[in-house]
Amino acid sequence: MLGIDRIWNGRPSGVVGAILDAVIIIRDRLADKLATHIWRGNLDQLGPNSIIQRNVTIRYPSNVKIGSQCSIASLSNITSEFPDSFIRIDDNVAINRNVRLDYSGGLIIGRNALISENVMIYTHSHGHNPRSVPTKTPLVIGEDVWIGANVTIGEGVGHIAPGSIIAAGAVVTREIVQPGVYGGVPARFIKRIGDATR
Repeated sequence: MLGIDRIWNGRPSGVVGAILDAVIIIRDRLADKLATHIWRGNLDQLGPNSIIQRNVTIRYPSNVKIGSQCSIASLSNITSEFPDSFIRIDDNVAINRNVRLDYSGGLIIGRNALISENVMIYTHSHGHNPRSVPTKTPLVIGEDVWIGANVTIGEGVGHIAPGSIIAAGAVVTREIVQPGVYGGVPARFIKRIGDATR
């Protein structure tokens, strides 16, 4: 539930602004519920208690399976170059705003994964010629993976180990086989999860 102090400063002069803010919040929540209802009838699967916010684009929706307790924030784009590709998003996955998920080569996102804002994930390549036929490169993102804001995961990565953390701004260009913290351009191993030092 929304705490009143999040939208109102407690002073009489702030009442009008708080009311307008509350109306906008209610409008947005209703729009999200409507968007979820519409997608529920169009996707191959949308599990219970999952929500797809307004302004989400999904291509080839009959190839999209989303588990329970998932959230996909507005302005995200779930797309494929091929009509026969698939994406499976397992339970309790959170996908934040403005995320691009290319599932052309096949994409599986494991349970409890968190994908932060402005992430781009690719599962196909067309080389230097954008008109060439794309090549599929499947990707499995393991359970409990946290992908930080503004991360790019390029084609051909194949697998990201369960429990991995990809630091904000990283560019992942190869497979991540052991859990840990990865960052940089290109992304490299920084430390094991739980280590206090590098």
